[in-house]
Amino acid sequence: MATDDAGPAARRARRRRVVRAGTRPGRAPRSWLAVLGALTAAVTVACSSGSGGNPDPVDLDRATDTGQLPWTEVLLPPQTPTTVPFGPPGTDLPGEPRAAGIRVVGDRAGLYGGSPDRVLCDRQRLVDDLEGDPARLEAWSSVFQVDDVRNYVRTLTPVLLRADTRVTNHGFDDGHAVAFQSVLQAGTIVLIDDHGVPRVRCMRGSPLLSPVVNQDAKLEGDPWPTFQQDRLYIVQPSNLAMTEVAVVDLMTGGLSSVPIGSGPQQPAERRDPVAPVEVQAPVVDSPPAVVQQAAPRPAPVPSPEPAPAPPPPPPPPPPPVAAPPPAPEPPVNYPPPAPAPVPAPPQQIQVQIPGLPPIVIPIPN
Repeated sequence: MATDDAGPAARRARRRRVVRAGTRPGRAPRSWLAVLGALTAAVTVACSSGSGGNPDPVDLDRATDTGQLPWTEVLLPPQTPTTVPFGPPGTDLPGEPRAAGIRVVGDRAGLYGGSPDRVLCDRQRLVDDLEGDPARLEAWSSVFQVDDVRNYVRTLTPVLLRADTRVTNHGFDDGHAVAFQSVLQAGTIVLIDDHGVPRVRCMRGSPLLSPVVNQDAKLEGDPWPTFQQDRLYIVQPSNLAMTEVAVVDLMTGGLSSVPIGSGPQQPAERRDPVAPVEVQAPVVDSPPAVVQQAAPRPAPVPSPEPAPAPPPPPPPPPPPVAAPPPAPEPPVNYPPPAPAPVPAPPQQIQVQIPGLPPIVIPIPN
């Protein structure tokens, strides 16, 4: 590959719009993405033979470049890790240079750096920005042929590239996804699927697919100091879907297992309201009217004699007779008080004179 110094306008002119024929079949199964990666690899081999035509140029995208034709706002945290960890023994990547790219399987232990707890990519913001613009959402989903973008993003895992990696990148232009070939610098934060293949560049939400490799393609952009044209990695999907990925921990440098789809800032699960089902009563055809002949009127039945009236109820018992008031007690006749004693007359002397009343002479005490 040679280096081309063409400007952004010429670069965009050579990019191809993504056109998907037919209707979308709904969310693509994970196994379908693996088959798609295998077919892309087969096409890659055919294109690598250098058979005629003008191959698409390859952009050199640094880890901190915001890129052109963005899909979303920046999805990276303020303190974005870009240092590539060395990793423990046994996690070295294949080092044999190859002009057509070094192929590595996505479930290789230590292929990526990562962290089970550290924030690397705001997946919730990715979904919110896409759902806020129906045209972007439709164009983004057309790259992967999925209908439910939110639940698809929930299956992706944020990691850090430990090597320069070839991909088919996509920008958003005039309501369409525009495909172009790209090299992502080691230290770039991406989202991988459960087969270990990069699917989203977290800087501005760009969708990623497997690359189309052509040795005659020209490079666009400034190479970084560690860039080597014959040491570009191509990630091939693993045979089986992974439940966790073994990454070089960005904090400790050892191997850590990160469950697929886990990590902070995961988009919330969609909860679609269940539409009420309108139950309609079955329509029953009315049976044809049946004409019946009137039956002869039966002889009148004599009405039974009325039953005798029930006897009147017994009179209520007379109210209880009130008891006569008690007889008054006879008055008590108390004896009259004794007369007060008559004081004794004073001592006196009576002198009787014939023919005259007696003369009383008191005797002094």
